[in-house]
Amino acid sequence: MADNGAFPHGPDDLLGLRKALSDERFQRYCDETGGDEAAALHLYTWNTAVSAAFYGPIQACEITLRNGIHDRLVAAYNPWWFRNSRLVHPPEARIIQETEDKIKNVGNTVTPGHLVAELSFGFWVRLFNKSYDELWRSHLYRLFSPKPKRADLREQLDRIRTLRNRIAHHEPIFHRNLMDDAGRLRDVTKRLSPAVNDWVNFHSRVYDVLADRPIATRF
Repeated sequence: MADNGAFPHGPDDLLGLRKALSDERFQRYCDETGGDEAAALHLYTWNTAVSAAFYGPIQACEITLRNGIHDRLVAAYNPWWFRNSRLVHPPEARIIQETEDKIKNVGNTVTPGHLVAELSFGFWVRLFNKSYDELWRSHLYRLFSPKPKRADLREQLDRIRTLRNRIAHHEPIFHRNLMDDAGRLRDVTKRLSPAVNDWVNFHSRVYDVLADRPIATRF
């Protein structure tokens, strides 16, 4: 949904929209606009637009990351590295088992490719925890150029994960420093794949939408 400016609404329209969105959800936008409900609706629309703009770049970063990790570990071990107890620690092994069970419960066959697609972004971020430092030093650092510090990368990825989840659950993101989020996302994607980063930047509308934030609520 694009932000096409202030919606020409009447009192009944605003009441209906507020009821559909819920008072609790809409109140967060009213608080930001000093109680101006028309401005709050404009901010809500912009929040939806900027969330949509971020969706593509986040998707590209997540898919490039998870496929890169999988390809690297397949080359070092085998396609079923997920089941290597010397490689995958118990907390992550439980996540893998739960994901396999989920795949089976809907009547599908578990394959490495299916697992890669079904495992959450959070799972892949966990592979950069301090407990996986050996995996980082032996394999995962090779995915990134220039090579970042593992702890710094882990923090960056977790911030991207948080943004992703807020967007996926239709939560407000207007209060975040979205320029920082955009730069962080671009930096991680570029380290993973300059080609993907160039492709994303060519199509991305993130910076255009950020520049159109309603002035009354701009930081």
